[in-house]
Amino acid sequence: RSALNRGQGSYIPFWRFDADAYSEWEGEISQTHTRQVPRTRTNAEGKTEHYTATETYQTWHPRRGTHTGRHRAWIPGSTGLTHREADDLMPFPEEAMMTYSPDLLVGFSAEEPGIDEKGAQVDGEQRIREMERAACAREVERLTRADITLSNIASALCYLPIWIYGYDYQHQHYRVLVNGHTGEIVGDRPVSKAREGIAVGIGVAIVVLLIVLIIIFR
Repeated sequence: RSALNRGQGSYIPFWRFDADAYSEWEGEISQTHTRQVPRTRTNAEGKTEHYTATETYQTWHPRRGTHTGRHRAWIPGSTGLTHREADDLMPFPEEAMMTYSPDLLVGFSAEEPGIDEKGAQVDGEQRIREMERAACAREVERLTRADITLSNIASALCYLPIWIYGYDYQHQHYRVLVNGHTGEIVGDRPVSKAREGIAVGIGVAIVVLLIVLIIIFR
């Protein structure tokens, strides 16, 4: 048997980090060539034949350059939200991201940040570096080096609306999170047999319907 709680709408704190990135990168691109190579084979009569086959091969050529970009990273300020859950809930449209005000408490609770700016900045800058490195990697087929410098780093504490549901199934507790703006659902689902799986699916469908109605009419 299963049981679903009513759920709680909460504004969860996130640290937003923006930074300019400048990179000097090196990498390689490939060029495909063809060549004729001698081969041998045995024909139907058991005799050896010599023939020429077309073979493709690649050569790699070095490239270097620079890249600039501005990137944004979101780091959860809640100790109860994992990075994986936060990533799966993204993206939030810009209009859903807001700084704290008393109006946020209407229909929702607001969680106090459990991670301060300094504690989140290391992760934020690391993610921005990963974004910049990925941008450099798109310039070549194989990226071998990227020296990245960050500047104009800015941060802000924002609150994002998330619905949190608890789901009890076969003496196990599961958590389902719903993006309060887009309706994106993330969380663990119980593994069940065929009939039980259908029941779980119906339960999840009901949750989705409720969330959609809440988003439309709130």
